[in-house]
Amino acid sequence: MSTGTTRSDTGPEVGERIGVRVELAGTLVARAGLRRAQLALPTGATVADAVEELAAEHGAQVRPALLKGSRLRQGTVATRRTQGSVERVGADSTLAHGDRVRIEFIC
Repeated sequence: MSTGTTRSDTGPEVGERIGVRVELAGTLVARAGLRRAQLALPTGATVADAVEELAAEHGAQVRPALLKGSRLRQGTVATRRTQGSVERVGADSTLAHGDRVRIEFIC
């Protein structure tokens, strides 16, 4: 039986959840208390939203380890790997289904 809706092969539709993997490296592992997590986030979620979800799931220490206000802490770099490419992203960068975000402290 058809519901009259079609699903796109380009990813989740508005209102659906996206799967994102977040990996922390270096001293951030000790500061935040975790190394990696798989998150289900709403479509349109940002890197900052992912950090907020990490804090909700793994403890309040996560947010101050990674963010200052609504931005990544000074010296903290996030990169996104998606479909074979790697790019540097900020806290306000929108994530997509299947993205892998690596966050590390570089100085």
